[in-house]
Parts: sequence; C-alpha cells; structure tokens
Amino acid sequence: THAGGVTVDQSKVLDRWTLRLGGYVTGLDTKLRLDSPTGDEGTSISLEDDLGFSNSESIPRINLAVILGKRHEITAGWYKTDRDSSTTLTFELEWGDEVYPIDTDIAGYYKTEFLALSYTNYYYTREKTALGVTGGLVLSTLSAGIGLDVLGQDINIEEDLSTDVPVPQLGFSGSTYLGKGFVFTGGIGYIAFNLDDWEGDVLGAQLAFEHRTWKNFGFGAGYSYSAYDVDANDATFLGNYQYTIGGLEIYGRAAW
Repeated sequence: THAGGVTVDQSKVLDRWTLRLGGYVTGLDTKLRLDSPTGDEGTSISLEDDLGFSNSESIPRINLAVILGKRHEITAGWYKTDRDSSTTLTFELEWGDEVYPIDTDIAGYYKTEFLALSYTNYYYTREKTALGVTGGLVLSTLSAGIGLDVLGQDINIEEDLSTDVPVPQLGFSGSTYLGKGFVFTGGIGYIAFNLDDWEGDVLGAQLAFEHRTWKNFGFGAGYSYSAYDVDANDATFLGNYQYTIGGLEIYGRAAW
C-alpha cells in the first residue's frame, strides 16, 4: 500500500471488469399526474391504490462495470417494468384532455425502462476497502395510457404519455472485504435538479453482501431503493411523476 492507494490487481474488492445478472423482487409505488396543454391540472393518481396496479413485480436487472486505470469506474445498468390493470373509478379522473366520471370502467398500462450511466472515482483504495464518489445520469423512459374498458370489446387505451425523463445522480459508494470470500458493498445518493423542462429530486440507496466463490464468479444478495419525484413541463409530458421502487435482489457476479 502507498499514498496513492492500491491497484485493482492488489485489491480484494475491486475488479477490472464486473458483470452482474440478477432477479429483482420489487415493491412499487407510482403516482402520476397528466396535465392538460390548455393549463388545467390533472388528477394526481396512485396507480396501485386508485387503479389497481400490482405493487410488486419480479424483474431482471443487469449491470456492467469497468475500471480504467487505478480509480476510474464506468458503470451501465438496465431494468424495466411493464404493468397493466383495469378497474371501476371511485372518483372523477382528469387525465390530460379527458375527464372520466365516477363509476366508469377504465383500463390502463404503465411501462418504464431505466438506463443508468455513471462514473465513480475511487478516492480511497486499500487492499480490503475502496471508497468512491459517483455521478451520472439515469434515463427513465415512460409510457402510460388510460382509456375505457368496454366489456366484451377490445380495450381502448391511448398512449397518452411517452417520454424520456433525464435524472442526474450523485452519491457515495464503498466496499470492504469481510474475510472468507465475503464482501460488503453499499452506496447512497441524493440530488435535487433543474434541467430546463425537468425539475425534481431523487434519492437512492443500496447494500449487498457478495461471496467471491471462485476466482471469476460469485453470488450476491442485497436491497436497493430509489425514489423519484419529477415535475415535467415538456412537450411530451406535462405533469408530475413520482416513482418509488425498492426490493431484494439476488444475482450472479462474473469478474475478470
């Protein structure tokens, strides 16, 4: 060990390339408001509580990371959710230019895809510990629609919302070797932002225990949590988006 820290080859917690493939069992809480272009504010609705969407889903998740030099890590991550539901309204719903009265049978869908790109600078590296500061961008692609659910006929759902929500990220991460192949890794981040037509904040946290079972392969289990609150004034989305996703992740980890 020296003043500048150890190299990747000398570290028990860092690898040059890391690929994580896992299953993510999530708890979901989604609130949307679609305003009218004429200036009328829409109804803020909970997809789970008001429209009967499932609040839990199992989804695949993938992460790929590479460390350049001694301390510069580039990471890309991806996952998506795809849900739909039908229900009878118990309140009047204003959704964009449409107004659905009480007792209307409606159907809806909601799709979101997350692509995260980040850079981590490991400012502290020792044989058994690495600490870093992370910044990047999460591109959240949303697609949602609500329409009449007519019994015995095709459901008429319009794609009322289709947009890309750019959300910056900033935080800290760390890993430490616990012995006998076990590694604890975690991170936390928060940022409030204002990007032209997008304004809001995002909070994220994750922790995991990994076992480096073989030289190039191991397993991990952990918990991840993200909360987005975004106000949009964009041509493709006028309204508000609140999305909380958290749950248990089990994954395989390949490293070389």
